[in-house]
Amino acid sequence: MTPIAFDLCCGSGGWASGLMQSGWRVVGYDIDPQPLYPGEFYQRDVKTIQPEELTGVTLIVASPPCEQFSRHGMPWTRKRNPPPPDTSIVEHVRWLAKETGIPLVMENVKFAQAFIGPAKAHVGPYYLWGNVPSHPPSIGKFKKKESYGSKNRLDRARIPDVVGKWIGEAFMPIECFKCQYVFDSRCGMFGCPNCHGEGI
Repeated sequence: MTPIAFDLCCGSGGWASGLMQSGWRVVGYDIDPQPLYPGEFYQRDVKTIQPEELTGVTLIVASPPCEQFSRHGMPWTRKRNPPPPDTSIVEHVRWLAKETGIPLVMENVKFAQAFIGPAKAHVGPYYLWGNVPSHPPSIGKFKKKESYGSKNRLDRARIPDVVGKWIGEAFMPIECFKCQYVFDSRCGMFGCPNCHGEGI
């Protein structure tokens, strides 16, 4: 059975391409229409999604809007004393993960750390929070996300496929060859949690 990932604040598909390449069915949600989204797309405010709607989902990825965080990192706007960023989307996404027990990987800019806590890791300019696996891939040189202008918003939101594939492969569920029980790949080092077999 193909595992399902919810891609929240998906934009035109920053996470989707890499996840789909690693075998996931990706369902994206965004408040704006996204005709170029490569997975299944639903136009919706992610803050209206409730835990019971995530039945069958085994991974949550999210890229909440970064503009307000970036504003605080720019000296020419910071000295104008902008209001604190709205973190309600981040809080809702974290709440969904906590309520459901589903692994979450959330991406944003470096400056978001001052408002939502330290990132677990970063891959180039892509800072990651949540259940971030070890050994991130190398992606070479990328422009700082906050350096993209408003006309390049889609480019700024696009996460390299290698990052999406790394996350997709890290959380791909495993099926036990002996009993066909499907479980989180992070448990694989301990064998099947159902039959305790090693033939996984």
